[in-house]
Amino acid sequence: MALLGRRRNSARLAPELDDIDLGKVRKRLVDKRASGGHGLAVALIEQLLRDTGRDWDRRAHRMSVFAESTSPNLQRSWAEEQPQEPDAQLLYAWGVMLRTRYEENPDAAETREAIDACARATALRPEDPNPWVVRLGLLRLWQRPEAEVFPLWHQIVRCDPWHREAHLQMLGYLSPRECGSRRQTVEFLDRVRAKAAPTAPTAGLEIAALIDHYHGTVDQGGVEALTAVHLWSRPDAEAALGRALAAWTRPGYLTHAAAVADLNLLAYALVQARQGAQAGEVFASIGGLVTVDPWVRESGDPLQSFSNWQQRTGH
Repeated sequence: MALLGRRRNSARLAPELDDIDLGKVRKRLVDKRASGGHGLAVALIEQLLRDTGRDWDRRAHRMSVFAESTSPNLQRSWAEEQPQEPDAQLLYAWGVMLRTRYEENPDAAETREAIDACARATALRPEDPNPWVVRLGLLRLWQRPEAEVFPLWHQIVRCDPWHREAHLQMLGYLSPRECGSRRQTVEFLDRVRAKAAPTAPTAGLEIAALIDHYHGTVDQGGVEALTAVHLWSRPDAEAALGRALAAWTRPGYLTHAAAVADLNLLAYALVQARQGAQAGEVFASIGGLVTVDPWVRESGDPLQSFSNWQQRTGH
């Protein structure tokens, strides 16, 4: 991960984060002026995923970006044209998961098709945890009971104990806003922190949980919203921010695919905690590579929010 700071005015939304090869392919996929059509798009995706090999963490990051940057028509047609290609099946299912994540009434038929695509991908590449992760995300959309969700979770951690996307999905599922409680969330975080290496892809999980808890409190309105800022001065929050700040910006410390996304989480948490000077160190490490979440939560314009806070910290 590149940690050399860029000039402040170079801040840009970067779904690919610091994956340069992914960024080049994504640019071709979203550029309407690019020639080659469906065939070239599929070839570019296939090659980059082939290069990823069995690095499931990197594969998950790249697949998520492809699901965001390709059309539903391309995703469906590739899956139908190549039913024996696990990546084609997974891309279709991941696309469905992303598109329906914020819908009040997801399409039941499309969800079923996506779950079936995950099953085909698993049969074709049993060692890959990512189809199980997407199935977990799809069941979460429907707030299915623990008896259905937990077996998927156990299968995922057998394949990849510290899968970042899977842990974020479970964090959301176990939250009070969905199918769990604050107690379940805390217990889940405690288990992960006790067993995972501090450099694992789950490194940002605790910071993500703090941000979710903060915004959940703000959303309650009233006195809770007015006093939500004090959540950042609680011992657990101060300890989590302190651990991350002490280590994450060290060159070569975080090496997982979404490390820059976790640095964005940390910078956001620090500015919400009114620790602008400390946040400045993190902004310098981010290098202007902005993620939509969590910055979109503040004003609806993630790039503007990031740039405003970056300028305030002098970085």
